Amino acid sequence: MAQLLPMKAVSERVGYSESKLYAMIREGDFPPGRKMTTGGVRWLDADVDEWIMHAYAQAPEARLRLA
Repeated sequence: MAQLLPMKAVSERVGYSESKLYAMIREGDFPPGRKMTTGGVRWLDADVDEWIMHAYAQAPEARLRLA
């Protein structure tokens, strides 16, 4: 079942601060939320998860030095 997430939950889920996410929204790098008729802005959990998977797929592989 789909969930509507407030910014705090989005921030925790993505691992970025709220201010970073708002900057990314302004730059078009993160999906904007939807203003709800009951007040506040919410993000569909599926949209957030899709962004996470896309960002992960685009990220270069980490190179770890093992001692």
